[in-house]
Amino acid sequence: MGESANWRHVNAERRGILAIGNLLVDKMHHISAYPPESLLAVICDSSHSPGGGAFNVLCDLACVDPTLPLAVAGLVGDDEDGRIIRGEFERRGIDGSRIATVADRPTSFTHVMISEANATRTFFHSHGANSRLGLDLIHRLDGSARMAHLAYLLLLEGLDVPDSDYGSGGAHALAILQEKGFRTSLDLVSEAAPERYLRFVVPALPYTDYLIVNDVEAAHLTATGSATLGDTPDWDLAFVQADSLLAMGVKRLVAIHFPAGAVAMTRSGERCRQTSYRVSNVVSALGAGDAFCAGMLFGIHEGYALDMCLKLGVGLAHFNLFATSATAGAVPLARLRALIAEKEQASVDRTSRAES
Repeated sequence: MGESANWRHVNAERRGILAIGNLLVDKMHHISAYPPESLLAVICDSSHSPGGGAFNVLCDLACVDPTLPLAVAGLVGDDEDGRIIRGEFERRGIDGSRIATVADRPTSFTHVMISEANATRTFFHSHGANSRLGLDLIHRLDGSARMAHLAYLLLLEGLDVPDSDYGSGGAHALAILQEKGFRTSLDLVSEAAPERYLRFVVPALPYTDYLIVNDVEAAHLTATGSATLGDTPDWDLAFVQADSLLAMGVKRLVAIHFPAGAVAMTRSGERCRQTSYRVSNVVSALGAGDAFCAGMLFGIHEGYALDMCLKLGVGLAHFNLFATSATAGAVPLARLRALIAEKEQASVDRTSRAES
């Protein structure tokens, strides 16, 4: 098996995860129900907390394993929101020395409308300082982290651009990171326009070691239907999509997650699926995808088996659903392992009863 196929190979000389990308403040509003256009909804409660792909993944990881070296690179404005973000990284022991301040742009923010009727979320985003994140910042990055996680393409205006050498700015950024010795991980935002996936994400796949996306993003990237339209997920289609993404250039592993579970496939042909752990009363799904991503990245970093990586991902997503903010639901590794063991024992018990 060649090096590119061995997704579990660990470079012992490097350790830790560097996350690069969106830093923002989520301004969350619980509403009775999302209204039709031009009509009114009542805001029942409001709160705010730092967020964005880079922030959420790192904060989840810091809770899972406080000994894991973590670092962030991104941009904030010279304002109170930016200081809040910096302060949170410092409080959690995450290296924020690679955060730069943009003098003429505010810190990015997102207004998140959370419907109390069905827990769905609607987002209104302001790019702010994140729009300035480009190749100049990527070139300056250094460090001994084993992995570099980029989040989110399709929401980074400075990288979502054509590139004459690599096809897109995101592809160029990931190529630079690989040349610096990082294993690269990529996550996206769920953009509605399929052509933007083709223009800005597809060129980046050959420079991506680990692709972690949701069902909507996988469908757009592969130009296939959704694996989650019916009452039960189409597991076979999800695996077809993962296989297609590997054929499009992803080097080591593809994971696709959705509310009912997730699948993962490696370039060597290993594949597995995992159903979600049920939650009866969802508080909010904000950050659930990032929680899944954090669980997967932790398992990959530690060299765990593929099925355990998926279980860690759905486990962190499970706990995320009990919290209003994107990261408040994260739990330590021991709690994750206890949940996984509990669910596996319950599965064994159900099988025994069915056979008796």
